[in-house]
Amino acid sequence: MCVRKTLAVIGGMVSIPLAAPSAAEATEPVGGYRLTVAPVQGAGRVASASLRCGPDGGSHPDPVRACDQLRRVNGNVARLPERPGRCTLEYAPVRVRAHGTWKGRPRDYARTYSNRCAAIRGTGGVLFKF
Repeated sequence: MCVRKTLAVIGGMVSIPLAAPSAAEATEPVGGYRLTVAPVQGAGRVASASLRCGPDGGSHPDPVRACDQLRRVNGNVARLPERPGRCTLEYAPVRVRAHGTWKGRPRDYARTYSNRCAAIRGTGGVLFKF
């Protein structure tokens, strides 16, 4: 009887590692985006950055904070809360875009703001700040 219990415990222990994610799954990012900020009118500088979440990285200057914001909204840029604060009233419209995936699902966000400051604040203050 003691042998049966021991074998049952050992059998259960053996199955635990089989349920763990593979090494490839463990290193695959939760999300990845190509971010752009482009002027709508006239000539101007188009800025872009890459962002990878889980592990956090890419060319974005603050990937940890940007990914933390995205994790809170399940990768849905449109759900990022606006960051309160002042912006100038200059009219220099920019188009922002976040194109990529989150947990294997395609994500695409694009919106035009009255100026770069409004775009940064309107998307949480971090994601398009590069």
